[in-house]
Amino acid sequence: MTKHTICSFNVKGFNVPQKRSQVFALLRKSSPSVLFLQETHFKAHKIPKLQYSMYDQWFHSCNDGRASRGASIALRKGLVFSHFQSETDPLGRFVFVKGKLEDTRVTFANVYAPNKGQVKWLTALIQKLRTFAEGVVILGGDLNLTLDPLIDSSSGRSSISFADLGRLRDVLGSIHVVDAWRIFHPLDKDFTFFSHTHHSYQRIDYLLLSQSSLVSVGDTRIGQITVSDHAPIFMTLHLSPNGKPAWNWRLNETLLNDDDVIASLSEKLSDYFTRNVTPEVSVPFIWEAHKAYIRGELIALGTAVKKKRSREIDSLLSKISCLERPHKRSLAISQLEELNTLRGHLKALLGAKFAKNLLYAKQRIYAQRPTG
Repeated sequence: MTKHTICSFNVKGFNVPQKRSQVFALLRKSSPSVLFLQETHFKAHKIPKLQYSMYDQWFHSCNDGRASRGASIALRKGLVFSHFQSETDPLGRFVFVKGKLEDTRVTFANVYAPNKGQVKWLTALIQKLRTFAEGVVILGGDLNLTLDPLIDSSSGRSSISFADLGRLRDVLGSIHVVDAWRIFHPLDKDFTFFSHTHHSYQRIDYLLLSQSSLVSVGDTRIGQITVSDHAPIFMTLHLSPNGKPAWNWRLNETLLNDDDVIASLSEKLSDYFTRNVTPEVSVPFIWEAHKAYIRGELIALGTAVKKKRSREIDSLLSKISCLERPHKRSLAISQLEELNTLRGHLKALLGAKFAKNLLYAKQRIYAQRPTG
């Protein structure tokens, strides 16, 4: 299993050697595998030679007119990445890169949104990305808005209407990407930018990830505001060598046949929504976070059931062993009847495992059937 850290950072100027040195010194400890940088301020035909030992693959989007805006993606030296295709914006607002990270198809999308008309611009960008993207999508950058002002802004307000923000969240949902930091910090208030004009903190920098890959996320965090007016944000992914998650959880459907399990799940879900449905947290974030929560509860319940079944099997084997020895000498009918009862219980427990494996086999065969 390989660990990769993705970092998004609005550096507010990267065309001065001193600034570049400060940024790389700041990031040296975390040593991100992939960097999303915004506001690099490179001119299209005057990109400096970025000769740093940490990063040897660069993809730039520059403003053709002047040294402003700019978005860059950098890949760490030694990263096993096969580049397929890139797309950049002549105004320096975004850069898309897709390829294969080890054995996993990925699409990196680095965005620096305008500070006016953000929803319309981002909606159009998502349509471009929908056409371009393959595999796991990692969409990051400075969106210049808070997706949920009630919890992502210290003031609780936004210049963009809540209806427009809701429509934008729907658009993001249409490509199945979720806010990784919020999923793992559903009730936390933390911010990436301080507005001196409005004297408020805001979380306007994001790393959005394909929902199906949330199981691969090991950590998400927000850094400190230091050499820029934005904080860097980080997300750690754990990828297995064959390109699949190191462990792909599947619901054990047999749990749903257990009345005690159903009662426990109902109680836990009721408690979760009672504690978390508040005006400060939007419904979409509560819903996404509840999936991770209930998955954890199901894993715990499944593990408990598995351990209980294992103990029962061990106990039955021990009883059968103890009873077989005297029966081999005496051939008593009463002992044989007791042995047959114990063996029947053991077969039932072992048969439950077989039924589960058979169900998964049928699912695989159905998924791999030819279509058309």
